[in-house]
Amino acid sequence: MKIPFQIQQYFSSKQAQHHKLLDEESEQLHKMIIKEIDIDSNMCKKQTQLILGDTPVYFPHKPYEVQKIYMESVIKSLNKKQNALLESPTGTGKTLSLLCASLAWLKKNRKEQLNSEQPKNIKIIYSSRTHAQLKQVAMELKKTVYKPNVSILGSRDQYCIRGDFSMIKGTILNQSCRKSVKANQCQFYKKDHLLLMAQNYSTLISSLEEAKQFGYKNKLCPYYFERQRLDYADLILLPYNYLLEKEFQDVVQIEDSILIFDEAHNVQSTAEDGSSFLITHNNIIEAEKDLEKWIDELESVSVFYDQLRTKLNSAKISSELKEYRSIMITIRVFAQYLELFKKNQEFVNSDKDERYMILDARQIQSMIFDNTQDKENTFRLWSDNSQTNYAKGVNKNNFAKYLIHCTVLIEVMGELSQIPGYHFESWVKFMKNVFDLIKVDDEREKQKLSLNSLQNEFNQYKLSFLIDQSNQLSINMWCLEPSLAFQRLCNKSIYSILLTSGTLTPMASWVCELRQPFDVQLVNEHIIDLNKNLRVYQHKSFDFSYNQRNNEEQIGRFGVTLLNFCQIIPNGILVIFSSYSLMNKFRSKWTYNKLITRLCEIKACLWEPQQSTEMQNVFDTYKQKAKKGAIMFAVHRGKVAEGIDFSDELCRAIFLVGVPYPPKQDNRLLEKMGYLDKLFNDPEFNNQQRIRSSEWYTQQAIRATNQAMGRVIRHINDYGIVFLCDKRFEYKDIKQGLSKWVQPAIQPWINDDDVMKQTKEFYNRTTTIQEQCIKEQICQKPIQEQEVKKRQLQFFGLQNKNDKLSDEFQQKISKFDNKSTEKQYINLKTYEMNQLPQNKQLKLNNSNSLKILDKQQFDENCNYFNSDSTHMQQISSKMIVDNQNIEQIEFKQKKLCIKLKNKK
Repeated sequence: MKIPFQIQQYFSSKQAQHHKLLDEESEQLHKMIIKEIDIDSNMCKKQTQLILGDTPVYFPHKPYEVQKIYMESVIKSLNKKQNALLESPTGTGKTLSLLCASLAWLKKNRKEQLNSEQPKNIKIIYSSRTHAQLKQVAMELKKTVYKPNVSILGSRDQYCIRGDFSMIKGTILNQSCRKSVKANQCQFYKKDHLLLMAQNYSTLISSLEEAKQFGYKNKLCPYYFERQRLDYADLILLPYNYLLEKEFQDVVQIEDSILIFDEAHNVQSTAEDGSSFLITHNNIIEAEKDLEKWIDELESVSVFYDQLRTKLNSAKISSELKEYRSIMITIRVFAQYLELFKKNQEFVNSDKDERYMILDARQIQSMIFDNTQDKENTFRLWSDNSQTNYAKGVNKNNFAKYLIHCTVLIEVMGELSQIPGYHFESWVKFMKNVFDLIKVDDEREKQKLSLNSLQNEFNQYKLSFLIDQSNQLSINMWCLEPSLAFQRLCNKSIYSILLTSGTLTPMASWVCELRQPFDVQLVNEHIIDLNKNLRVYQHKSFDFSYNQRNNEEQIGRFGVTLLNFCQIIPNGILVIFSSYSLMNKFRSKWTYNKLITRLCEIKACLWEPQQSTEMQNVFDTYKQKAKKGAIMFAVHRGKVAEGIDFSDELCRAIFLVGVPYPPKQDNRLLEKMGYLDKLFNDPEFNNQQRIRSSEWYTQQAIRATNQAMGRVIRHINDYGIVFLCDKRFEYKDIKQGLSKWVQPAIQPWINDDDVMKQTKEFYNRTTTIQEQCIKEQICQKPIQEQEVKKRQLQFFGLQNKNDKLSDEFQQKISKFDNKSTEKQYINLKTYEMNQLPQNKQLKLNNSNSLKILDKQQFDENCNYFNSDSTHMQQISSKMIVDNQNIEQIEFKQKKLCIKLKNKK
């Protein structure tokens, strides 16, 4: 498939524009900015300084040995420009260690670059699984002395603060936002204001929630504010699925970046998802309707068509509207073909009440080429004298032009039309992904390379058709090769890749799957004293394998065992099942035999919901109940087992019920295992590390187990017990894969009475640990909170508690705020509310940021201040003095509390 030169140029220019996520409204700087990384000199005096690998590192306290070893490994990998695998158990402070070591190295490197003839602006892109985990990263960053320029990326879904947009999400929100910004109709988007704020708050550290609060307070859009800060960022925070998605890699300039993947145990599956793509039959049907509406609009609104014609002419392709009529027919014909395809007898029924058919991925191109042409000219698309480029469907010769026609239309109508075209966008995105695979195939043909080789991208995919319970069909292109996403990253001249987690073992599998060298590898010890803080009991007879899961006698026996242990285990308990189906079997049986009622008499019982949106409410209830006693029933790979911090009394024990092997009924899993076996037996890969499918399958269970066990110990003074309730945990291949810090603590569980006796003794003895822990926390907390609070003051435009913003900056800000009294009113925060008659006192949330006032209250307060600005200034001055007095009183109270505790 030969692609015309001008079309190659067009697609290259589109990539360079970062059109997908970084809109043109974000002010892009096209020159390199290299400056030193700032540090807080006052904080430096209170922190520990170390020299690790010739790099000075500041750390908030004297680091433990495991933290020093971890930071040395980070600096070693960066000094040698190598990739690293860094495993360190949960609770060893790896996030803080990683931030301090990498930022210290970056600070040193920047100094060297400034003196270099050919400087490189190396930056850090720090990614984790979710924004909730990035919130923890932001909290840890506030504890450090380092003040890099920061940007935390998110979608409009997460950042938009417009009230009238609150009910729309996804592509509709993106389109509505762009149109509103273009028309200058968003009160939170003022381009000059954003630029100024991004420059003046380039080092502001915030979580997603804090960024939104900052947006409310300063009347600016958090989404565009964070993207504006990209221009200056030394440290970019984002979920790693963004980084691994095909479309996103052209949004952030990642050349010469250090890529950090925290909580990286799910990176392989996320990388596969980032290279996979799909479209539903319904999307295709609606895509035709979207396009037809746009064509009608182009015919009736000449201004729209003029703009479209200008863009098409610049791309040197036909600007006649009949081309779009023929594109519309290609979509209609393909949708009709799929309707008939659904009746194919080759579809297989699965136990999920869905039907599926799995084909070789390369068949997608013949399906599109053969079934987008109106062979009989049913829709009278052409005559003998007049044909369009697409009159006979999509083919290898016109595919590139087809995509340009579609892309230009989306650009123009996405900005001008009020008719949303997100279904049409889905169709074009799907076709673009297919086109990219065909291009790879053709390139291999040119080079006379085998198309059947597993090195060929097409063979690293599977084409899957799924028909769900509602008879809806979807076309899925499953990527089975996680290294594809990493190859795309490394093609951008990455500096180093660091993967870190509490569960990376076995290390060899990462080299096999990602096909990247990892020259620096670390498996760290735990920070706790295993003899004092941890017990692990391995049951000798429970077997909750697939064949035994209907054994009602065993289900009842485990229920009685749990009931007995609940009476001696304090606070919160996690019971984690290998799957939802197993958990539901237990729940049903225990409800029938009234065992749940008996458990509820001892501890509150809560169940992890399958809908993640409901999880926060369940967790909040669990936190309230845990101190007196609660049980959370959950599943492996869910939010409870992997995404939530259950420290101290939230988890004093964890029961693992069943080994969490992935379900072999899953078609995608079976295709992955088949792919691994082909790879393992392929002579072409003899010189590369490979992994058998059976070994990979066991590793998935091991990593899920290790992640769940990490819930029980969250810091150096935490303690608890792990109960392995399945004899298969003792199998050699599983036992050897369990975390190294857990293995020495494993004891046999033969007799319930003996284990209950030991459990009782353990918790009685650890009461003294808990008291010591409370004492240490009381001593350390005021100091740590004070340091973090200094960083948080930036939300109120202050560098420290007694300094106001510079006059120059205040003047700049006032240009963008016509109601200066409103701004002064907000900056007075809660104090003046106590002085005002007939006003409610403002309440502060956990991050000490203001909630938005209701309009009536706000107007009343504005009138009050407008009537007496002198009085307002007096209140403001008095507030600052009183706040200082309050802080002094609170500090004395804390000191007195510590003295009393020490006397006790």
